Amino acid sequence: MGCCYNKSNVTTISNTKSAIIATTEHEFIEKVISTIPLSQRDFIRRIPSHYFLTAYALYKNAQILLKHERFEEAELACNNAVDMLLQYLHPTHYIFQKILEIYTNSCLRREHFSKALCSTLTCILIHSAISSADRASLSVRENFQIIEYYFRMGFIYKKMNYMKNALKYMLQARQMISSWPHVEEIINFTRIIDDNIRDLREPKLTIQPVHPCPDESDIDFSRRFLLEMAQFNAQRGTLQFDVSEFTRLPLKATEYLVTPAILNEVYKCLYNELSKNGLMAQIARLAMESQYIAAQIKNSIQKLKQNTLLTSMLIEAALTIIIDRQDKYCQNLKDKLGFEIFYTDCSNFHQNGVRVFKIKYIKSNDH
Repeated sequence: MGCCYNKSNVTTISNTKSAIIATTEHEFIEKVISTIPLSQRDFIRRIPSHYFLTAYALYKNAQILLKHERFEEAELACNNAVDMLLQYLHPTHYIFQKILEIYTNSCLRREHFSKALCSTLTCILIHSAISSADRASLSVRENFQIIEYYFRMGFIYKKMNYMKNALKYMLQARQMISSWPHVEEIINFTRIIDDNIRDLREPKLTIQPVHPCPDESDIDFSRRFLLEMAQFNAQRGTLQFDVSEFTRLPLKATEYLVTPAILNEVYKCLYNELSKNGLMAQIARLAMESQYIAAQIKNSIQKLKQNTLLTSMLIEAALTIIIDRQDKYCQNLKDKLGFEIFYTDCSNFHQNGVRVFKIKYIKSNDH
């Protein structure tokens, strides 16, 4: 008895199987590239099908790994997929954006913000390289991604405490989203962007650990602590004035630039701030005494902050004149509001020579 198939039959079956596999691979690749802008599809068609499918399998595996919170493996799979495709494709090819989405999400989950920042910026470059004709072939959701990338850049910078850069990207996202239709999803996302912009425009100072040095006195440590805090926040954009204000010394000559109008304006702003129980008044009441350099006073009182002509140096000079004269201005603060104001050039928290203003709350039955 013979076999039911001979060598020729095996060859026919093998060729048929290969043809079916080749057809299936071709159909799958065409399905994948149908989600890619038209002008970029042929670049993928030129890649050997087995090679492309291997890289694509790494991408799909990264999705699964991310879902199961196997972040390092997901990122490694993304890197391997990118390395393979870079052998045939330009770094701004649209398909890299899809892979980098997985990579970025994994980095964010692990709070690896520097990596997430780099991959998001790459996504922006890829998206920006898409031609206007190709944009028409993308879905609304895909076109909207560029706004999400700018928002994400702002979010990451905020997490890294680089507030100036965070605000810059948030404002760009806000400008871009303003041209989109006012449907519910867009409105909700716009509110999120606006909330972040509002928060970034009123940045909160960040505290970092500062430890005393051996044989360092309490006063020297206090002065170093304050200056290092100021420098730390200045680098991250959370200090709202020049850090040099903490070491700037007063100039007597500046007092000659103070006109009666400037003197009156500075006094009125300070009086209104204290009379309305603003933050400066609240701190003075709680601590009995609070102290500020001129730049902090300018930054704390909205009307002074908005007046670009009234520099910290002019405010410093005006307050110095008011205190030195001890006239009706000082008397009104004391009699009507219960506050005394004076200055020192030898504070325990600033280097010698820096002018520091102290606001003291006077307890009485009338206040």
